[in-house]
Amino acid sequence: MANFRYQVLDSAGKQSSGVIDAQSIADASRKLKAEGRYVVKIELDKGPGLMNLEIGSKKLNTKELVLISRQLSSLLSAGITIVRSLDMLYQQMETKRSKKCIGEIYEAIQSGKTLSDAFRDQRDVLPSIMISMVSAGEESGRLDEIMLRLADHFQKEAKLKNKISSAMVYPKILLFVTIAITVGLMTFLVPGIAQTIKDLGGELPGLTKAIMAISKSMTSFWYVYIIVVGSVVFAFNTWKKSDKGSLQWAKLMLTMPIVGKATKMTASARFCRTVSTLLKSGISVLSSIEITAASLDNKILEQKLAEARLEIRKGTTLSKSIKGITEFPPMIYAMTAIGEESGTLDAILEKAADYFEDEADAATTKMVSALEPCMLIVMAIMVGLTVGGIAMPIFTMAQFI
Repeated sequence: MANFRYQVLDSAGKQSSGVIDAQSIADASRKLKAEGRYVVKIELDKGPGLMNLEIGSKKLNTKELVLISRQLSSLLSAGITIVRSLDMLYQQMETKRSKKCIGEIYEAIQSGKTLSDAFRDQRDVLPSIMISMVSAGEESGRLDEIMLRLADHFQKEAKLKNKISSAMVYPKILLFVTIAITVGLMTFLVPGIAQTIKDLGGELPGLTKAIMAISKSMTSFWYVYIIVVGSVVFAFNTWKKSDKGSLQWAKLMLTMPIVGKATKMTASARFCRTVSTLLKSGISVLSSIEITAASLDNKILEQKLAEARLEIRKGTTLSKSIKGITEFPPMIYAMTAIGEESGTLDAILEKAADYFEDEADAATTKMVSALEPCMLIVMAIMVGLTVGGIAMPIFTMAQFI
């Protein structure tokens, strides 16, 4: 049993609210309607407290999207109504944000909205591709098929993301170890050795004095370092979200040696996969390009696809409109042209997506292979300078013992 917060209207039109104990949203709604009240809104009662604050992105992650799409497809295929399906899906959701999303969709349908409108109200939580495909599925009467196709799309998207994340694990560990060792030496080892050297009255080299000064500042003013690091991270994120910063960051990611190729291959795979999925669902080329542009997470590609969309509006084919996007490999233009000529554009782009996903995987592996020795060199320099600065006066004084 769970608590649900509700807003209702009585027979006189007077609004009231409260909390009701029920098994699910549907159960709570039935109880309230049995009392002769019109349900305006029902949601899970999270209760007060800091533990219930939502931290991080409001967007559902790929795993949650796969679960929602696949479960809805299975339930609808079994002949279960959409209202009952959403109620059953609500009970399977594990996170608060996913429960809230499904609960609000359920409430919207109960209040008389269509499924596509209910999903559109969740645009801050759900990706645009899902909203558009649900609308297409509702219009065509093939919502179960559309949801299954959507689940496959999100699963392949998750697979690509997992490959990139897995490849970046070792460089991240190296970076963490480098910082941890350096901070550990500066805050625990250096202060004790520095005091010993001072007691012995030895002459300190310039490097040792600099390291001791940094160590002293880290132990005495550690909060300043935290504030500075936090400010830098905040400033970087703010700059990256700004119009100018997002363009500069997008250009850097596309042109940087080694990293640029991995970024281009990943964007190409997403472009082909997303357009293919949308076209298979009966969505127009114009809408497909608009939705795909937002999913690439690159401002420059988003702008160039917006220009391509304008060309398509004028009557240009998709292949010709994207020919000028030099960030995409020429193969995309060629395969798109073949798909348009043969009338199998969705199938051709799906095969292209498989190819570019393999290329993105290979490019990411190459990027990580180049990054690992760089991280080791940085680690060796930072630790070497610290240890060297400590060892130099010790070896100097040892000569006079």
